[in-house]
Amino acid sequence: MKTLLASILLTLAACGGSNSSTAAQSPTGGTGEPSVDPTVPSWLPESCLAYHKAVVQAVDCQAVDQRKRDEIQNTFGATSASWKAEQHTDKAKVDEIGATCTTATESVRADIGAKCI
Repeated sequence: MKTLLASILLTLAACGGSNSSTAAQSPTGGTGEPSVDPTVPSWLPESCLAYHKAVVQAVDCQAVDQRKRDEIQNTFGATSASWKAEQHTDKAKVDEIGATCTTATESVRADIGAKCI
C-alpha cells in the first residue's frame, strides 16, 4: 500500500511540473511515523504536513474500509495538486490553506477513529 501511495504522489508531482519551492522533508518518517510527501511546496503550513501524515496513516490502515481509504487518498491527491498549482501565495492564502488542512486532518482522523493508532 505504501508503494501505491508513493507512486500516486510521484505521479502527482510529475503532473504538477517542476516546482523549485518544494519542501525538503525527509521521505521517511521517524519510527512508526508516516512519511511526508517530499514534493509539497515549502510554504505549506505545518497543519498541511499533519494532514498528509494522517492520510498516509489512514491509507495504510487495513481496518478502514477500502472505499473510505480510496476517498481519503483521492481527496488528498486533488488538494495536493491544488497546492502545487498555486503561483502566488500571500500570507492570507497560506493561512486559509492552513485552516483547511486543519479541518481535513480532523476529518481524516474522525474517519479512521481508534482503528489505526
